[in-house]
Amino acid sequence: MIRPNKPIQLLEWGQGTTTLNQVWTICGKGRIASIKQVDCITTMVIDIEGGFDKKNLNDNSIKLTQQGEGMAAHSEDWGEVGFGILKSVESQSGKRQVTVEIKVAAKVGKAHPD
Repeated sequence: MIRPNKPIQLLEWGQGTTTLNQVWTICGKGRIASIKQVDCITTMVIDIEGGFDKKNLNDNSIKLTQQGEGMAAHSEDWGEVGFGILKSVESQSGKRQVTVEIKVAAKVGKAHPD
């Protein structure tokens, strides 16, 4: 479940990797600024803290992880909460914002995490 009030990490598919040697690397960290859901498509805008360093420009896949979520429930590990595509990277008033689109149904939590 995606928790809007928790920090989020964005991971990119490693350049030159295959399903046999999967490599996901962190390309950005931040907080969710907005979430919009229309017809099972979830569009998220994430305010990036620090830099957004995407090295694999051939693949726009983005994995979203949050601490204590996904398969790593109630732990300090970062678990996958979503998988989507990178739509845009913009700089506005000194902030860098990344827009990610998740094209499958995603559950967004409204309650405060445990």
